[in-house]
Amino acid sequence: MNTEQIGVWRDLLGWLDGWFEPEKVASHAFDRAKSELFQEIARAWRATDDKIEALEFVSASHGRARVLDLIGRLCADETSAHWASLTAREGRSLDDLVRLLWEPLPGQGFEFKMERTPDSLRIHCTSCPQHDLAAAIGGEEWLYALVCSTDLHVCATFDPPIRFERTKTLMQGDAYCDHTYLVETPA
Repeated sequence: MNTEQIGVWRDLLGWLDGWFEPEKVASHAFDRAKSELFQEIARAWRATDDKIEALEFVSASHGRARVLDLIGRLCADETSAHWASLTAREGRSLDDLVRLLWEPLPGQGFEFKMERTPDSLRIHCTSCPQHDLAAAIGGEEWLYALVCSTDLHVCATFDPPIRFERTKTLMQGDAYCDHTYLVETPA
């Protein structure tokens, strides 16, 4: 990554640094092998500004699938904890989800259209600066795992429950992302 890309990473994705703090290993129910892998990833992550390079480095020793599996677990744990705390303070409705997650994004360069019904929200996202960065640095697979996969874990803390669906993502080569949030109404 060049200096400009590193700056864009920090602006858009600096929040990921918190996931890779070595002391965080205790907050995940990792077995010994995963704990050791986490510690190695955390050391590599903190040693460079090029986070994709760090992930590639660790993958060369431990296998891409093992690193992606661990990132999937981190994504689930970190996203669930963050959103549980956030929704407890800020609200748990579909309107709160829009306010907390989607309203800030146009200011960061995201472009999307929303279609709202009483029990759903459909978002058609055609421009994502995180995808633009990933494409520029060849990091689509890593950023899908680190960023796009958070979407799957955001809705668990909302009330009434919100189900998330997505069939297309820019990060995986589609022309757009199709986010759908469906409010589960009690029977």
